[in-house]
Amino acid sequence: MANPDEASSSRPEEESFWKKIRGQFLLGPGEIYLNTGSFGAVPRPVFDCAIDAMRRRELNPTRQTEAGNLGVSEARRRLASFLNVAPEDLAFTFNVTMSINMIVHGLTWEAGDEILTSDQEYGAIDNCLHLATRKYGVAVKRAQIPIPPPGPEAVLDAFAQGITPRTRLIVVSHIATRTGLITPLKRLTELARQRGVLIAVDGAHAPGMIPLDLTDLGCDFYGGNCHKWLCAPKGTGFLHARPEVQPRLRHVVVSWGYSQQGATPGEGGRPQINGRPALHGLEMWGTRDLAHFEAVGAAVDFQERIGRERIAARGRRIAAYLRERMQELDGVRLLTPAPPEMSGSISSFELSGFDGVSVGKELYERHRITVPCNPTWMRVSTHYYNGFEEVDALLKGLKALRVR
Repeated sequence: MANPDEASSSRPEEESFWKKIRGQFLLGPGEIYLNTGSFGAVPRPVFDCAIDAMRRRELNPTRQTEAGNLGVSEARRRLASFLNVAPEDLAFTFNVTMSINMIVHGLTWEAGDEILTSDQEYGAIDNCLHLATRKYGVAVKRAQIPIPPPGPEAVLDAFAQGITPRTRLIVVSHIATRTGLITPLKRLTELARQRGVLIAVDGAHAPGMIPLDLTDLGCDFYGGNCHKWLCAPKGTGFLHARPEVQPRLRHVVVSWGYSQQGATPGEGGRPQINGRPALHGLEMWGTRDLAHFEAVGAAVDFQERIGRERIAARGRRIAAYLRERMQELDGVRLLTPAPPEMSGSISSFELSGFDGVSVGKELYERHRITVPCNPTWMRVSTHYYNGFEEVDALLKGLKALRVR
């Protein structure tokens, strides 16, 4: 964990740089936005890209469709480079929930098959898995992860103990939405491969928070959001699938990406439909707003100009400062793992002493602070457009609200 005093000593030069970055966002004056974990803010160049694409489309909604498709193809290429995968292996989706549904409900199941997940998964994904138990007769087992885990081995051991001869798929968050736990994903993927089990990753929080190399991680399936930490327009996400596993996926929604004659083998073992990568066909759910997907490329460019390592370091530095300051409040327990390789820009806390207080509502109404919390829990997202002074304001607000 970074020392907050060291972080503070870098303020004059660093804070000048980050203040200029903050000035490129559309966040309102006086807003202290600490909820990138739900929705990221969009910088002006990305917003302008989306608006320009929408304006061009409306010049002739029919004739401009092809130009929009070309713009989306370029954005796919930029995102694929950012993730270190081939564009042919990347489908654009609206969000991670859509991506995981395309995996879970796109695979073929037999009654008695098992899906292994954890007890720290996002509620919408839990619903997706519950439907799978109803539709296909599969069993969903849960690895019990300590909160917080003492180290990566505790996570790996929990999954290793949960794998049985009936396990067909592991579904796991790269970064847990409630605690900020960063899963030791590469090692878990290696474990899954050794046991002959597919692995699908809910990567809602990783793209744009931490450097991400999907080829190196080796996961079979990886769904990610672009509208959180990558700061792309809302409703933009992706699904990546290794070429070797793509033939296993069926369409969840059937549209023009489907062929009644079936898929044909393509380059690198990828299936093709109508001369296009079959994975691209899986994303075709009818008419959608191409402008927002075009702007994903601009979001990648914006982050690349800053530097992904620099962005990750910024988030961790402010998170370290936050965690140190939170120790000033009695009855606060950090839920995010302490080992640096297991935590990033999400800090979650168990709270006491706020009984009967609408903490989130009062923080916003009194201080214009947006942070998801209730009397017993709080999650703080510290992204590169946040500052140390915003952490100070949060602590001041919490101290004023504390009832005992």
